[in-house]
Amino acid sequence: MKLKKLIGTKAFYKMILGITIPIIIQNGITNFVNLLDNVMVGRLGTEQLSGVGIANQLIFVFTLCVFGGLSGAGIFTAQFFGKGDDEGLRYSVRFKLYAILLILAVGGVILIPFGEELITLFLTENDTTADTAMTLFYGREYLKVVLLSLVPMALTQVYAATLRETGHTVPPMVASVTAVCTNALCNWLLIFGIGPFPALGVVGAAWGTVIARVVELCIVVIWSHTHTKKVPYFKGLYRSPRIPAALVGQIFVKSLPLMLNELLWSSGMTVLSQCYSTRGLVAVAAANIAVTISNVFNIVYMSMGSAVAI
Repeated sequence: MKLKKLIGTKAFYKMILGITIPIIIQNGITNFVNLLDNVMVGRLGTEQLSGVGIANQLIFVFTLCVFGGLSGAGIFTAQFFGKGDDEGLRYSVRFKLYAILLILAVGGVILIPFGEELITLFLTENDTTADTAMTLFYGREYLKVVLLSLVPMALTQVYAATLRETGHTVPPMVASVTAVCTNALCNWLLIFGIGPFPALGVVGAAWGTVIARVVELCIVVIWSHTHTKKVPYFKGLYRSPRIPAALVGQIFVKSLPLMLNELLWSSGMTVLSQCYSTRGLVAVAAANIAVTISNVFNIVYMSMGSAVAI
């Protein structure tokens, strides 16, 4: 009997697998396309790969701040869903939207005027392995365009996280799979200038990301607002901006430590990359490739963690 209690029931594992498998598929394809992106951009040269890698380190910090900012509200989303409280769910989703607007505002204030200076921190003047001026140029050009993807990416996370927290893992998976396939296709067409499309290089890779993020957002938003029988809490979401003050305080107390945790961890990883850059831009490019490959092998346990949390 004790062993049975420790192992759990078949129903439990069936429920876990039902949530985990779509998340594994979603994360797997995302990481595979990231690997494909590196291969495509890497074919342009070391400077291009290093510039894109450095710019993506800055986006990485922003992405994890979004994740941390939504995690606290996600706890309440799951609780309201368990109680069948649709109005409470709307409150938690509205809090996520306000949190995203705040994170976007702070991110914009930092990344838009100071993006070039932040990229410069990763460049070493005495590097003889690559052209630092060209790396700065490619990183700046890529960042200017890819910043446009932050708004649809953040809004997608609000919808996708809410759907996952309420047990609807397939629509976010479909949206993510469609987005990464769109990204791969656009990268191929726009980086190398296939057919009538211009060869835009790293800027083409950035536009591929922007287009993919918009496609992903459209899919989750349209599904959520056209399937209100399955997800009734999205009905009337924008009729009122109201959230009870007491609930705002409770969610904020939960969200702030989680966001700070993600901010500190992602900042630490970024500083580590900056330390690698002192060994030359070739080291930055190599580290970027190595991290992308390692992420492929981290898919299962990270997806399982998300499923168990839900």
